[in-house]
Amino acid sequence: MKDLFGNKYIQQSVHVNIYGDEIFSKTCPESGDSWFYIGLIVEDLSIPLLEDIIYERFCGNFDKASEYYSKNNKIAHWIDISSADTKNICKRWFEYILNPAKSSKKFYSYILGINNSKLIREEFDTDDEFNSKYNRFFRTAVTYALKTFFPGKEIIVENVYHEEGTQKDNKYFPWHCIYRLNQEDSITFQGNDITFLPKD
Repeated sequence: MKDLFGNKYIQQSVHVNIYGDEIFSKTCPESGDSWFYIGLIVEDLSIPLLEDIIYERFCGNFDKASEYYSKNNKIAHWIDISSADTKNICKRWFEYILNPAKSSKKFYSYILGINNSKLIREEFDTDDEFNSKYNRFFRTAVTYALKTFFPGKEIIVENVYHEEGTQKDNKYFPWHCIYRLNQEDSITFQGNDITFLPKD
């Protein structure tokens, strides 16, 4: 491709990892509508986020013999944040995310809410309704996030990670999203399947 002056246009590329998770149906107290949510974190691998998140979790103390290591080496999942230790981990993460000096070029996140009450049920696989909807909207969320965060760049997705859930056993979700998005301009996936991560 050439620019307006006939010079060869070299598109910048960015290498990323994508981390995804869902929240199942929540009912709006005002409307009574049922919603589900898709959350994504996108990591630009040239300025890694994961190292910072791990550093914040352990306060930089990686000595496994330390009493503080075990306090910070706990599952931190939104559905069960009850102990003081997990609350402190989450507090440090929020402070990191909300501090532009630390996270501004590293933390890219997107949440897509879907009003399930407004969707036409017959348009989706009624045998596996949630995963049929989730597969379609996960693809939408990934496309929007990547093109919004990295406009005009060639995006190379090295890995897509998702927390283990019912999607893992769905016949389409582990591969279909990547297969379809590989057909988009400027987005290339290095793997063919989503990697599922346990809660810990």
